Amino acid sequence: MKTYKKVINGTEVRCDVIAMGDDICVLLYGGDLPHIGSTALSVPRPSLTGEGISATTSILNCIGHKDDVLAKLFAEKIAAKTNHVTVCVCGIHVDQLSFEDLQMLYDGCCQFLEDISHSFSSKE
Repeated sequence: MKTYKKVINGTEVRCDVIAMGDDICVLLYGGDLPHIGSTALSVPRPSLTGEGISATTSILNCIGHKDDVLAKLFAEKIAAKTNHVTVCVCGIHVDQLSFEDLQMLYDGCCQFLEDISHSFSSKE
């Protein structure tokens, strides 16, 4: 298991990446109350453009949670980059988050994903 940490606008976000045979399990969590909010399962496949690898993703959400946006983003990027089935369980909660704070958290997580994805080798 490899753990990555990033503080985004005062919120600590963690990402645990666990190899499970040929598959990858990603836990993305943090804030005031880490939890299981959404799960994304991405299965790599040839891109519909005919170039490279993409992924088809299925989502499971707990009622009232919006963590699916980040779960899908992380699962698809890692599945396409590694060509391995990837699941991402995501739960980040921050009390009293304004829209601007939410946007900064999303943008920070996107950069976090870019940083993390450099640790994976591409496999087409």
